[in-house]
Amino acid sequence: MTTRTFTSTEIAPLRRGEELGRAHRKEVRACVDAYRRLFTEAAGEDIDLEALGVLALEQIALVSADLSAEVEGIADGAGLSVAEVAAINARTEILALLKRPQATPRGECSTVVHLGEPGHPLAVQAWDWYESLADLWFVWEIPHGDGRVTRTLTEYGIVGKIGLNDAGLAVLFNILHHTADGRTADGQRIGAPVHVLSRHLLDTCTDLNQALLLLTTAPVSASSSLTLVAATPGESAAVSVELNPARIGYALPDADGLLTHTNHFLTSPAAEGDTEPVTGPDSLLRLDLLRRRLGGRARLAAYDVLTAMDSHVLGGGGLCCHPDLTQPPASQYRTLATVVVDVAAGVLDVVAGGACTHPILISSDQRKENAMPALKRIDNMDILTRDVDRLVDFYHGVLGLPFHLPYEKEEEWAAIDLGNLTLYLFKSEVGEHAPKRTAVNLENAPGYDSMAFEVDDLDATESELDGQVEWVDERIEWKHPSGAWYRYRPFFDPDGNMVYITEPHRA
Repeated sequence: MTTRTFTSTEIAPLRRGEELGRAHRKEVRACVDAYRRLFTEAAGEDIDLEALGVLALEQIALVSADLSAEVEGIADGAGLSVAEVAAINARTEILALLKRPQATPRGECSTVVHLGEPGHPLAVQAWDWYESLADLWFVWEIPHGDGRVTRTLTEYGIVGKIGLNDAGLAVLFNILHHTADGRTADGQRIGAPVHVLSRHLLDTCTDLNQALLLLTTAPVSASSSLTLVAATPGESAAVSVELNPARIGYALPDADGLLTHTNHFLTSPAAEGDTEPVTGPDSLLRLDLLRRRLGGRARLAAYDVLTAMDSHVLGGGGLCCHPDLTQPPASQYRTLATVVVDVAAGVLDVVAGGACTHPILISSDQRKENAMPALKRIDNMDILTRDVDRLVDFYHGVLGLPFHLPYEKEEEWAAIDLGNLTLYLFKSEVGEHAPKRTAVNLENAPGYDSMAFEVDDLDATESELDGQVEWVDERIEWKHPSGAWYRYRPFFDPDGNMVYITEPHRA
């Protein structure tokens, strides 16, 4: 499996759909054929895909006229009927309508969100689905007319699934199963398709409350958990919205900011009608594994979560899922993709396969073979100075940085908290201070050069510091071919050490 991508160039929904349908005609048709077989297997008899697709299209139009037009365009571009493409966009709802009560080899998907660093939530999902769909998914980048961008991992012909937008919102997915599935609360055979809801949310919502209100009013006919993750400067939040035809529920992070979800209900009263403990009991074990492996930790990195997800103790129902060859081909599951979402940076990192083959873990294992015990985050840095108190006045007084340890002037050292490391100031009267640096690297001798503080608004911070610091140079702007760019300005502390304020714009 490989991670295939597609970036739309068309803005109008109909034309955007046509562009995708033409570019991936073969894949869209294969996806429709694969779901036709899955629907038939679920029903135990031939099904009328056109009739189901007509019902689905009506519901898609109620959710979003733009996405209804996009579905029509995909069908035209791929040479299919619009009902066929509409049907796969309601694949969760149709499977819920047709599914005969029976034990399944496993559930689908494991999700982890951690809010440890304010404004920089970590979100990871293992997407487990049918082996027969292993080559029929891609990552789609969708620009809008007003400059907004939606990015989503989805299947060919389906408008959306897991994803994020550049307003600081992300959506992760876990299918759920409830005794009320198969009809909406008012008796409709197919309700609002959850995949269409996810895409509509990413296209239109700019804050978490808008997303919650959209999902609260959705008349669904199949249960799913949509985990919403939001990031703004210095703040982040997450909630799993458990949709089901009877009633909505909300699962929140624990006291350490950890939110985990698999494929059973975490909220009442929906849990009383949950069928997963019988049909997919691996869900409960997967959730327990994640909570025990990741709970109680102030900080988590993608490496930590992927390490926790690298578990095969449940065999075909493991956190890292591989096909169970004892099951018939139509019932074999695999972790098709592992998704790491950096909501604050707008990055959707999708790797084909499960955690055990993820490059982060493989490269880490390779480093361990040839390395001493692994280095972790930078803990501290030191500056030697003739006048500790003068630098304390600057870093603590002018820049407003807190002390890491209580400052006792007579001890002639200080510890300043820089947020992600500690700056120690120590007394020294040996020799002369190194010459002042410039902002041009080629003009400076080798050695320690500078440190930089990230700011949200360079102009505002520059105005606050003007008159209190000695500027080294004018404001500088640097751009990288990846799309990342930075604005920054250097200044000297009272000893002549160079410091930057920098406004990063990550790709």
